[in-house]
Parts: sequence; structure tokens; C-alpha cells
Amino acid sequence: MSGGASPSRRATQKEVAQRAGVSQAVVSQVLNGRSGAIRLTSETRGRVLEAMRELGYVPNIAARSLAGGRNHLLGVFSSEPVFPTDTRDFYYPFLEGIEDAAAALDYDLLLHTRPAAAADERQGYRQTRSRLTLADGTLMLGELGDHSRRAEVARLLSEGHRMVFVGRRELPGLELTWVGADYAAATVQATRALLEAGHTRLLYLGGMRHGESALDRETGFWRALDSGGTGRALRTQAQDIAPALVQTLRADGCTGLLIENDALALRWLEVAESLGLRAPLDYSFAVLGDPVTPLPLPRSWAAFRIPRRAMGVQAVRLLDGLVRGLEAPSLLMPCDWHAGDSIGPPPQRKPGRWSDKMSSA
Repeated sequence: MSGGASPSRRATQKEVAQRAGVSQAVVSQVLNGRSGAIRLTSETRGRVLEAMRELGYVPNIAARSLAGGRNHLLGVFSSEPVFPTDTRDFYYPFLEGIEDAAAALDYDLLLHTRPAAAADERQGYRQTRSRLTLADGTLMLGELGDHSRRAEVARLLSEGHRMVFVGRRELPGLELTWVGADYAAATVQATRALLEAGHTRLLYLGGMRHGESALDRETGFWRALDSGGTGRALRTQAQDIAPALVQTLRADGCTGLLIENDALALRWLEVAESLGLRAPLDYSFAVLGDPVTPLPLPRSWAAFRIPRRAMGVQAVRLLDGLVRGLEAPSLLMPCDWHAGDSIGPPPQRKPGRWSDKMSSA
């Protein structure tokens, strides 16, 4: 028999078949690890495996994927540069859960990167084919974003690629599979905590993004107010929160705030404290998610905890089901409420004017 393949190139299935004295179909069946039309004896299988070792044969996972086989790879792709730089990053627990579940189900993970020429956006397609199809399926992180990204997702789904989104996602005309946090129910709980403390005039302070998670939070706010109290909603950027805004809301009688994220909360606290206002003595607030930014100590905000790690685990399990041809319905997961120390009774003061259920952009 001849020696191994040349170091300058990869050994082929044909060479493995010749070395083992079998057909390429037999080699393929051994690689796939499942029974097929050809009945294999343990002796034949062992001969093929020995030929692979002698030749240093490495399966071409791309070719196997293109042929419709499974290669036990799951892709992880984000529509924006969101991969973590430290353990306090928003996405870090998602990725921990994804890794743990993938290992438990015997998958390897393929981390997709953006092309160097497109530093400001991530693309699934390079030329005419998507690299995402190298894997059996893909876990999608981040928002769907603009029309081009949504078109990419629609195209991949139409080509039969399995995808599960971490976070509730909607795309008109398509049924997406996702694992989301129940932001609406969690915001109802946070709003009721303020109402039960005696606050009757509430403000929803949100950012400028209008993704599914932001809309779910605001929906929960209005839903909770149906049982009592009045409210208004304001969407703004952290840098636009100024002393005049805080003073106006205070004059209007606002004593309780639902704040969409910790960046807005930190800015609000900074401005309020510059005016001599302290929570929960002068006002109360809850943050609609667990803080990622390290908090000034000592401080414990009223907030709910997003089950990020568990969401990553469940996303892998759903994707595994899709890969195996099973039904995998989308899933909403509950958040845990943390009372914190930022909610107290409203201050004793004469209320000013207020517009019931007024929403401003």
C-alpha cells in the first residue's frame, strides 16, 4: 500500500475507500454514524476507521452540510457587534447558557464573524451563499435591524436553514422561532410595586429604540395602569435628560418612574442628585431589567432579573429540536423580581398638573 496523503493537501474519501478496499458509499456511511442501505460489519467499519487514521483524513464539514447531512455544529451569529468583553456584558450569560447546552447535546459551536470590509454591519451572506449554512442551524443574537438584515433572515428560512432567535422577534409573513423574556409581565409587576407603595402618577422613561423588547415593556406599563393610577411615557436619550426635565416632571406631580434600562437610570440619578433629590425619599423608581453597568455603592435598585443563561440553554434545545425535525414552538420565560431599595412611599407634597395617559416622543 502507498503511504499517507501528501502534507500539502487533504486526504479524500476516495483515497480512504481505496486504502480500506471498500466503496465511497461505505466510507460515507461510516462518517455519518448511522445505518443505511449498506449492511456494515464491525470488521468493515474498523477497516475504514483505520484507513482514516493512517491517512490523517479529516471530514469536510462544509461538503457534508451541502449534501444535507448533519455535522453537529450550531452557529452563533449576531446582527451587531455584541460579543462580550467581560463578564458584566449583557450577552455574556446568554453565551454561557448556549455553550453549556451545546456541550450537553454533543454539538460544537461555530462563531460567525463579520467581513473586515463591513466594520459597521454584520452580514450572513458573502457573495451568493451564506456561511451560516455550514452549521446544522443558527442561534441568532441581537435585533433584526434594517430591511437588508430582515431580507437575509427571510432568504435563509426560505432555503430551509433552521434558526432560533434569542429574544422575541417578529418578521411579517414569517413564523420565527425564538426564546424571549416575558418583559410585559415583569413590567406589570414593577409598575404595581410602585402603585402599591402609594404612587399614583407614574412616568415610563424609555430609550429611542423601538424593538420588540422595548414595546413589550411599555405594553406592560399601560396594562398595569388599567387597574389604577395615571401615567405618561417619554422616550429620550440618556444625554438629553437635563435638570429642566426632572424639575418639570416633579412639578407635574410625578413621584414614580419605570426606567427602561440602566443607562437612562444612571443619567436620571446623576441629574436628580445634582438638584438635591434622592430616591426613595423624594421619588421612587424601578429599572426594567437587571443592571449591566456597575452601580455606585451602596445601592440596590428595584429591578427584575432577565433569565439570560436559561434563555441561552432553551434556545439550543429548541434549535436541536428543529434540526431533528421536531416541532419547536417559541417560548416566553418569566423574569424574577428584585425589590431593591429604590421604592418607598411618595413624598408629602401638593400634586401639580398632569395629563392622564399622555405619551410623548
